[in-house]
Amino acid sequence: MSCSKRFKIQKKVREHRRKVRKEAKKKGGNRKPKRDITIPNDAPFKEDILREAEQRKQRREELRRQQKLERQKEVAKKRKVEEKKDKPTEQKTEVKEKKKIKPKTPAVKNSTKSLCREVNKVIEAADVILEVLDARDPLGSRCVQAEQAVLQCPNKKLLLVLNKMDLVPRNNVEKWLQFLGNELPVIAFKCSTQVQEKNLPGAGKRVNPACVDLSRGTVSYGASSLLKILHSLCQTKAIKVGLIGFSNVGKSSLINTLKQYKVCNVGSLRGTTRIMQDVNIDNRIKILDSPSLVVSPDNPPATLFMRSAFHRDDDHLAHANKILKHCEKQQIMLRYNVPDYRNSSEFLDLLARRRGLYKKKGLPDVEAVAKIFLDEWMGARLCYYTVPPASCSSHIDATQTSAMKKRVNCKLLDSENKRSIKGVRNPSPSCSIPFHLSHITNGILDENEIIEQKEEPSDLDNEEMEDKDIGEDQKETPDAEEQSASGKKTVKSVSFDKPANMDEDYDFNADFN
Repeated sequence: MSCSKRFKIQKKVREHRRKVRKEAKKKGGNRKPKRDITIPNDAPFKEDILREAEQRKQRREELRRQQKLERQKEVAKKRKVEEKKDKPTEQKTEVKEKKKIKPKTPAVKNSTKSLCREVNKVIEAADVILEVLDARDPLGSRCVQAEQAVLQCPNKKLLLVLNKMDLVPRNNVEKWLQFLGNELPVIAFKCSTQVQEKNLPGAGKRVNPACVDLSRGTVSYGASSLLKILHSLCQTKAIKVGLIGFSNVGKSSLINTLKQYKVCNVGSLRGTTRIMQDVNIDNRIKILDSPSLVVSPDNPPATLFMRSAFHRDDDHLAHANKILKHCEKQQIMLRYNVPDYRNSSEFLDLLARRRGLYKKKGLPDVEAVAKIFLDEWMGARLCYYTVPPASCSSHIDATQTSAMKKRVNCKLLDSENKRSIKGVRNPSPSCSIPFHLSHITNGILDENEIIEQKEEPSDLDNEEMEDKDIGEDQKETPDAEEQSASGKKTVKSVSFDKPANMDEDYDFNADFN
């Protein structure tokens, strides 16, 4: 046999065997049987081993059943979502209207009165009151009525906390500390953003970046000095410390910073804290968190917005216009990198084009830009400051000032404030915007002073009225049809410009030639 023939035969045999193995793998047959591992009768604890094996088998079966049920539930959820997407929009609107009509629970009336009651509870129960001020507008963060209510009680202490000092220039912080320190003890403070965002439960939720600026550092300043002052006031007995202030000044954030754990909810919108909450800092200090102070409607419109924050359904354009009226145009142009503008609406138009926010047909989305602008203004993205006035406030006497500064080491407080100011990274005056509106805000503590607002008709009531009108029109149409069927003429239109003999139906059968 020649070598070429022998090699061909060997090659064909190899190919044949390879095909056979491949087909055997596909069929899955001719596998080696598994060895039946049995327990010998002489083995000790044979019954226990068999019982454990049976239990393991049952657990595996239960796991398989649970996994199967979970898979079925997931498939059912996906099907429901797909069915909802496939349904027309008309059915969705009908379902929404039904949902709106069904819950006829009575709305909470005069919720502002409940806020006043909670604030009064905190003032009555606390031994030391901390009025939290926004360092960007400290004078506008003060409430005359709340301070007078505390000063009338001789056994209570009133301290000021200048929060958010990292959002204003250092020179401005020093001026405000000197101005406010002439009346009451002031503590410079900066809350820790890390305590609120990273080291807390529920931190995985997505947060609007306009509300928190993590680039400014996560270390708190002023917490140690505040605790030293409070410990000096509670040497003989335990004390309760109440926090008061307008919305979005950082009351709940201050408690979270002192506790180094998230115990109070934090938000830039008003109404985040609705009731009094007590938090134990240690064995001798208990802090009472209060809702925001109610702003009196007698204040200017810009002050009402700045102190009351805003809701998602508010008119964002109007609020943005009020803020821009009191800002310097050059600083706004440098901050947002926009050209010269004539009014606030033109500024929002330029800013929308700058950020690429457009609606249909290429129109700039001014409402969306106004909302972003307000988010930055109320959050920690935008740095602005106000200048302290020349004269002090008139509602605090020298005797009250000396009484509030008793048992408070003012020298230690000044040194601690200077140390905390040096550690904070403040913005430069060129990067911050001067805000030319600063005066003490009037608040309401007596719930009887709150004016009850008349309930305006809601959208559902308007829709019901429209439906009634449509129903009446539909009722009139069958009567007209009955008249036409009986042979009576119905006047389709009446012309008051023509005489009665000319205002007749046109006869198409008449020949006018």
